[in-house]
Amino acid sequence: MLKLILSWIKKNAALLFGSLAIFVMFACFVSGCNYHKNHFKCPEITTHTVILHDTLIHQIVDTFPYYISHTDTVIYTDTIIEPVDTAAILRDYFAYHIYNRQWQDSLLQVNLWDTITENRFLHNEFTYRILRPQTIINTTQDNSITYNKYLLLGISVPFKNIEYTEFSVLSTFRKGYLGIGYLPMQGGISIKGGVSMFKWQ
Repeated sequence: MLKLILSWIKKNAALLFGSLAIFVMFACFVSGCNYHKNHFKCPEITTHTVILHDTLIHQIVDTFPYYISHTDTVIYTDTIIEPVDTAAILRDYFAYHIYNRQWQDSLLQVNLWDTITENRFLHNEFTYRILRPQTIINTTQDNSITYNKYLLLGISVPFKNIEYTEFSVLSTFRKGYLGIGYLPMQGGISIKGGVSMFKWQ
């Protein structure tokens, strides 16, 4: 009975070792995921919101090309108020009429000063303030977590001669790797080592 079992194991050793290798890799994958999840937390995303209020008063200069003024339309009326005071009309014509107009909504606050004399603009002052604040959102994530060392467990199953099936444990680092292997059918061990030649991402 024992000989039959040993004979069956020898004939199906490749299948057995392959199945064992798949099981070991799956177990390592699951345990590694659980260990990493519990011991190495993913970096949290940090968000900083900055609200900037514009405290400046902006001015549009009343010179070309910033400000252009010209007569668009002149409308004459036939109505003349009696009696006519020519001196008062001339005094008003040459006087400086200063007007101030203001507008404001949720976006802007506008202030306009107009100085008019002799039926034309003498000076204009246009200023405004931006009322709506500017929102700046800075989102940062620390992706600097890197791993330079690994401990690997593996198995080598040759197709020609399964007697050289080998279990190995490797420790990898930035400049190379070191490890040890065990050949159960040969009853021996092997030493492994190597250096890094080049790297890519």
